Amino acid sequence: MSRRQAEEAIKKMLMSGYGHYSREEEHKQLMAVLKGHNPLPDDLANGDKKQLDKAITQFPLAAQPLRALKNSLICSVAVICRYAADLGADDEKCYALSDYYINEIEEHADMSNWNIFLEQILRHYIDLVRAGKEKRYSLPIQRAIRYIHQHLYGPCRPHEVADAVKLHANYLSTLFKAETGVSLSQFIRDRKMEEAKNLLRSGEYRISEIAEMLGYQTLSYFSKVFHQVHGCSPRHYAVGMHEEIS
Repeated sequence: MSRRQAEEAIKKMLMSGYGHYSREEEHKQLMAVLKGHNPLPDDLANGDKKQLDKAITQFPLAAQPLRALKNSLICSVAVICRYAADLGADDEKCYALSDYYINEIEEHADMSNWNIFLEQILRHYIDLVRAGKEKRYSLPIQRAIRYIHQHLYGPCRPHEVADAVKLHANYLSTLFKAETGVSLSQFIRDRKMEEAKNLLRSGEYRISEIAEMLGYQTLSYFSKVFHQVHGCSPRHYAVGMHEEIS
C-alpha cells in the first residue's frame, strides 16, 4: 500500500465517524494502574463482553474476530511495556516480557479468557515497576519492604518492621511515607490484600483459611479490609474468578 492509499483510507475512516480512544485517558489510566494507585479496570475482573466487542468491532485490527482480538492484545502489551519502562521498570525485563506474552497470545487458539490473560500481563508489569521503584529507595526502606514481603503470612505490624530494620517506629513511618508516598501500615495492608487475591485465584484455600494465613484474627475484619482495598468481598471475588475459569 502506498502513502497516498493510506492517506485516502484515513480520510474515509474519519469521514465515517471513526474515533479512537483518548490518548490522554489511556496515559492517565495506565500510569495510575502501573504505579499501583488505581485498581485494575472493572471490565478485566468481570470479563465485560462490551470491551471484547469494542476491541473487535469498533476498532477492528483484522477482518477475522480472533485475529482482531489478538492484534488488539498485542498492541496493548507493546503499550504497557513502554509505559512500565518509563516508570522505571528494568528495560530488558520489560521488552523480554513483552516478547514472551506476544508469543503466548499468538500460540493460543482460544482467547475467551482474554480478560484474565490481560490482567496477568498488567500484574506482571506492575511488579516490574514496583521492583524498579524499590531499587531507588534508601537502604532502610528497601530492607523494610523486603521484611514485609517475607512476613505477609502472619501478623506484620509497623513496630515489628521498625525493630527488624533497627529504626525508631516513628522515624521509619515518616521516612517510608516520604519515599513511597503511602504510609507503612497502608503498604502492609495493600500487600496482604494483593496476596489474598493471589490465594483466592488459586482456589486451593477457603476464605477463612486465607484470613488466618495472612494474620487476621477474624474473618469479618479480613473481609472488611478486602472490601476497602478491592471494592468487593473476598467471596464475591472468588465466585467471579470461578465463573471466569469454568
